[in-house]
Amino acid sequence: MIYAIPVDVLLGKDLAGPEKLKAREIVFNYLDLCNEQIAHRHCNRISERLWKNWASGIEENINRVLFSEVWSEVKESTPSTFSFLEKLEKEGFKSDPKVWTNV
Repeated sequence: MIYAIPVDVLLGKDLAGPEKLKAREIVFNYLDLCNEQIAHRHCNRISERLWKNWASGIEENINRVLFSEVWSEVKESTPSTFSFLEKLEKEGFKSDPKVWTNV
């Protein structure tokens, strides 16, 4: 089954009730995917061109309301769960994980 991020979330609208709970789960899974994408670049498994596309999408989405809320909650509740994503954020989404020496 494919779960898609609700359009209202992408448009920055607020959700409530069960719809918000489901969207939170999807956003969490998206954050996990982002962490994996960063890890792939760190291990030089993807090109610089693809990385730049992914990085700009990660930055754009993480600044959306629900993404930001879930991301803040994850960092507070379980720090270092997504260590690659945390490092990318600390680097202002501008550094290339390929050159990182410690994560």
